[in-house]
Amino acid sequence: MPPKKYHLKFDEFLKDKGVICIETNGRSVHDRLDKHVKKYGPVHRELDKWHTPKGIRYTIDNYVNSLGTILQDTCTDYVRIAYGHVSLDYIVSKLKRKYDYNYDDLDWSEIYKRTWEYYKRNGYNKKRY
Repeated sequence: MPPKKYHLKFDEFLKDKGVICIETNGRSVHDRLDKHVKKYGPVHRELDKWHTPKGIRYTIDNYVNSLGTILQDTCTDYVRIAYGHVSLDYIVSKLKRKYDYNYDDLDWSEIYKRTWEYYKRNGYNKKRY
């Protein structure tokens, strides 16, 4: 799956679209979703329970419990960031199965556009905590 820097750039893409707040830092969400990438390898998106709607909800619930005070909008941003992560993994994994490539050689602006279309089609841009 793509390195974190590409996920963080997709977060910027989502900020530009007004889907998440500019102030929200999603790094911890990405860290959680990639926690078992070494365990499961390239198919971690399919095998890791944290990539499911239930796993995403559980992760955000844990943030709320550990931080004590957290804004509803921030939680919603975290949910949308998590779905952005999952969406980007999905689009890139489809390309990986079709082509053999190096991540740095890809046209990331095109991948982000495809991911955005997938993200919207699944209603992730309207998800709320």
